[in-house]
Amino acid sequence: MTRLFTLLLAGCILTSCASGYHTIAPNQINYSSTTSNNEIEFSYKYDVLHERGNKKYAKKESKKGIKLVAVKVVNNSGKPFIFGKDMYVYSGNMPVTLLESAHVHRELKQNVPIYLLYLLMTPAKLTTTSSDGSSSSIPFGLVLGPGITAINMGVSGSANTKFKRELTANILNDRQINPGETVYGFIGIADSGYNVLTLK
Repeated sequence: MTRLFTLLLAGCILTSCASGYHTIAPNQINYSSTTSNNEIEFSYKYDVLHERGNKKYAKKESKKGIKLVAVKVVNNSGKPFIFGKDMYVYSGNMPVTLLESAHVHRELKQNVPIYLLYLLMTPAKLTTTSSDGSSSSIPFGLVLGPGITAINMGVSGSANTKFKRELTANILNDRQINPGETVYGFIGIADSGYNVLTLK
């Protein structure tokens, strides 16, 4: 019985632990999808959260119907333009609404308070009975419950902060792109598919 409990506990911990955040760095991505004309070159890549090992965040993308897309924009024209105002992103033939970084972060971040549930393990104890009939107990839950809670809340909170920092620094909404400038960043769109994206 004790062995079964230990296996179940280990499985629970391994499958539901918090995870860190791995920087995406949109300027270091190999962009395979590109559309261009004489004035603008637009490249993009889906699934960048998953490819960088941010599986907790990538799962939220599917659940929430939000895509975080890495993009590269080259302004070959002779005039500046504002991304999302002078030039719009299209998904297929439809213009898309660019989501604010705060909204993307709020929807995709890890749920920190959920790890408080590990405190339910606090009363757990291991009881052993010797051959003479006497028993003793080890209250391992007093250490394990609060310990796992603190570690997971710390890891998930730190990861969410890093995710927010990279989003805020790289979101392209309302960004002015000057003539001859190449810009890398992110866009957040409400889309569950993988439609072709263009910039018009």
